[in-house]
Amino acid sequence: MKKVLLLVTLIFFLTGCVNINDSSYENIISSGLNESKIAFKNKTSQGYSYYLPKGLVVLEDLNNNVTLKSEKYNMYVYIDLISYFNKIEDSYKENTTSYYSKKIINDDKFGYLEINLRENDKYLIEIMYNYAKIEVIVNNKDIKEMLSYAISLLSSISYNDKIIENMIGEDILNYNENEYNIFETASTDNSLIRRENSSLDDDNTNVIPDTDLIN
Repeated sequence: MKKVLLLVTLIFFLTGCVNINDSSYENIISSGLNESKIAFKNKTSQGYSYYLPKGLVVLEDLNNNVTLKSEKYNMYVYIDLISYFNKIEDSYKENTTSYYSKKIINDDKFGYLEINLRENDKYLIEIMYNYAKIEVIVNNKDIKEMLSYAISLLSSISYNDKIIENMIGEDILNYNENEYNIFETASTDNSLIRRENSSLDDDNTNVIPDTDLIN
């Protein structure tokens, strides 16, 4: 019990002391990766578990596609259990035409962050790490806040090898050829835009108070 309380205290201390508005994208990512080393898991799904930051709620968890909601936005999480199981590696090439583009490498884990300007002065954040990806469309002033949420979640994911192996053996993970590819960006895949236009993208009447904003 004391260890759990210590972990909670450390997480609160670390997140509370980071001023994301004054931080660079690189520092936000670095902070999130460091915090993942002490973060406990508060969500469990089939084959994996993760830490869901306070201020986010789960709207839907279906076939390893998770829809989250913050105070303002829907976030889409894609968990690629097959790529994880097969230890697929992919080399991201930084995009010089993007608003922001950067590889993420941390020990044996890899990924990327790409931010692109969309219509109506909105920005699409695509961040892939640890065999999972988050996409969210935001206003410019909210990029850093949502990036902080995203990297904290992605870096906290832990996979259960035994369960995943059983799922693959039972053909539970035999996705069809149109299954979403976490290694591709919006320039080659428009799944987020399709989901934004789906029934999941309501009129945002279910607004929740964001009690864990990082000052």
